[in-house]
Amino acid sequence: MKTPGLIIPRPARQRSAALTSNEIGVYVPLEALFPGTEVSEATMQELLQPFGRDALLVACARLNAIVGGTGKPDTLARQQRAIGMICGADDLRRINEFARTRPPGDVPVVFFRGQLLELMRWVARFCAPTNGIESFDESAKSRLLKAALIASKFWSDRVFADRFSATLPVDEARERALGAFRRGLEESMIAPYLGTTLGRGWSLFSEHFPRHYPDFEPEFVKATGLTVEQYFTCVTGLALYLPFDSPTGSLFDASTVADATAYRKKFEAYMASESQTPEELAVTLWDGLAERGYRDLRERPILRLANGRAIILDPVFFSEKISVGPLFHLLPGGNANKIFGAFGKAFEDYANGILRRMYPDRPGLASRLRCGVEARDSEGRDFEIDAVLDYVPQAVVFEQKAAWLRDEVVLGDIEVWIEQIRSRYGISSVQMGGKKERPKGVAQLAQIVRRIIDRNGGAAQPIFEEVSVIHPVLLVHDTRLNAPAYGTFLDAEFRRLFGSVPKDKRVMPMVIMTIDDLENLESSVAEFGMQQLLADYAAAQPEGLVSLHNFMVHDERYAEKVKVSAQLVADARRLIQLAQRELFPNSPDLDWDEAN
Repeated sequence: MKTPGLIIPRPARQRSAALTSNEIGVYVPLEALFPGTEVSEATMQELLQPFGRDALLVACARLNAIVGGTGKPDTLARQQRAIGMICGADDLRRINEFARTRPPGDVPVVFFRGQLLELMRWVARFCAPTNGIESFDESAKSRLLKAALIASKFWSDRVFADRFSATLPVDEARERALGAFRRGLEESMIAPYLGTTLGRGWSLFSEHFPRHYPDFEPEFVKATGLTVEQYFTCVTGLALYLPFDSPTGSLFDASTVADATAYRKKFEAYMASESQTPEELAVTLWDGLAERGYRDLRERPILRLANGRAIILDPVFFSEKISVGPLFHLLPGGNANKIFGAFGKAFEDYANGILRRMYPDRPGLASRLRCGVEARDSEGRDFEIDAVLDYVPQAVVFEQKAAWLRDEVVLGDIEVWIEQIRSRYGISSVQMGGKKERPKGVAQLAQIVRRIIDRNGGAAQPIFEEVSVIHPVLLVHDTRLNAPAYGTFLDAEFRRLFGSVPKDKRVMPMVIMTIDDLENLESSVAEFGMQQLLADYAAAQPEGLVSLHNFMVHDERYAEKVKVSAQLVADARRLIQLAQRELFPNSPDLDWDEAN
């Protein structure tokens, strides 16, 4: 008899497949399914010790691929698939009983990324390498479900703890929760759309970064034994295991990839630098976690087993390797400031390339877009506007930043975290080496808009001669700035640094736009104007509590109009065809829709 599925009603309208924010609402608590179970390390040890370590790590990774892999952000479909894999009939009955207590359309979440990463930590600590449960009957599945729900509580206590306050003034309460908001978003998100991830990574490291860091290719070969093309061929081949509904999951036989081809040794070199053994993982997930966070898992997100099999442990970390991984292979032997500086310039080139494709010059018409506008104000200070969109009497002013926040400290002292945000995106109050740090991000944006408003823009001022409304946009590489309240915090920083606005001018709330957002807009602006989108967002979210990304996801005026970048998808398709030819020459041609 077939086990019935999860009976939670499907919400009336699903979000756009082009967007990947996964806003999780209701977690299934341990007490709802297993009342009276103690949440403790001792209980976790008792539940996990009978299992074989490697088999259980693979099970956790397979679940993680389902809830966090690429594909439609359909929470119901993902939960049904994960529950079907690991829950027996009795467990399913209890889950459905809990689901009936929820309002219609709410999808209670049993499994999610943060929980499964936490569970992997305890599996690595408590499970024996061999001689444990390898196949899961209903009793074993129920033990694993119970352990996963205990891991949810461990995760929640670590991430949220006492970081939310109902007694502090609202602005202070939001600031206190900034770290928890960011970590909560990061560990509940799903992997981004495969086409844009591959296209972005290839564009950045085959074209833009080498232009600003000429030694990139030889240094990368020295560090990895691979050319950039060989690296992307290997990473693209494995990226095909990322879709959440892949029939084979994310487990593969590393010993047969590129077998009997010229890429065999190259793939072995790739695996040596991007994977780790279960023994190494046990150290990775415990030693120095408070100081390093998941940095070691980010750097090596593939688990390599003794039997030659391998599995992607986390699809989100693996996706990050596609778009920024080559950069971090250079750091051990290089000048970090020089490398990150070059990447910042490459990011500006990449973002402006997208804007130029969106707003191309047309013969006989005035150019709406200007990039890299250089000028000098009346005090003799040189400045640059990264990009301006002219919609007279409105203008959109972009400041572009590829800053890196040290996420290891996100859950520490909130003042340290806020100071780090200011040092990357504003003005730091800490002097480095006796010198005050230069303004960055919102501070630069505030200075530029102030010059425009004061008619102190030098050679750039004529652009704004008839402009009365300015939309300031901070365009960032860090997609986790989509977390709640970061727009509120950085807009407040912008306003504090900017000052007052003359009565005949209007400066709209500052908007955080991530590179994901810009990529999604590239093929979509034919449907609506950028300035209209920003105006509608400001009207709907004047405090910036909800990100621009999530506004586009949910607002009916935009959700169905947003499309993925046709240019990036074309680049990704070429990479997939190359990877298939070099790594899987005997397999049937891949259907691009399957790779999505």
